[in-house]
Amino acid sequence: MTYEIDQSGKIEQTEKDTILAFTNGNACSIMIPRRVKRQLQEIFRLCGFTRLFIYYLFSVGVFFLISNLKKEEHIVIDIEYSGKDKLLSSIIIKLLENYKKPVHNIIFSRIGNHPKVHYAAKDVFDKKRKADKILTLHEALKAIKKTDGLLRECLSTLVDAQPRSRLKIYHKKNQKSSIKP
Repeated sequence: MTYEIDQSGKIEQTEKDTILAFTNGNACSIMIPRRVKRQLQEIFRLCGFTRLFIYYLFSVGVFFLISNLKKEEHIVIDIEYSGKDKLLSSIIIKLLENYKKPVHNIIFSRIGNHPKVHYAAKDVFDKKRKADKILTLHEALKAIKKTDGLLRECLSTLVDAQPRSRLKIYHKKNQKSSIKP
């Protein structure tokens, strides 16, 4: 059976929630809240992997969407990030293998506004329906740590770190601050 996956709301648009949905007769959707996206973006920025955050979060979202499928299926994912097909599929396959789930046949193709899959994601995005699952920061971080050793080390050290305020300039004891009230 073929499953088609579409996205509503880009990952890089951190002011909006992102919805990933699939259809194959019946629909299933997962929501990545804007707050989780912002927190992960900050963590990736502190690690120095600013651009990779988009691809890892998209792959983790697809993984959680298809993780309940019991047997190998044919999955068609709408091209959201052209030229990154190999990176996205390798991350998804690593996650499926690490969680001991069946590895699916994943291809990327232009789905367009195919009614069932497009509206499965769009209806949740427009709040006409509720998402079947809401991804949490803890789940996303746990999955991302299972994909790459370098990311695992960096994320382990930075998850509880607090970013410095950009308004505060640190100075020596006898010097005055450059911020004027």
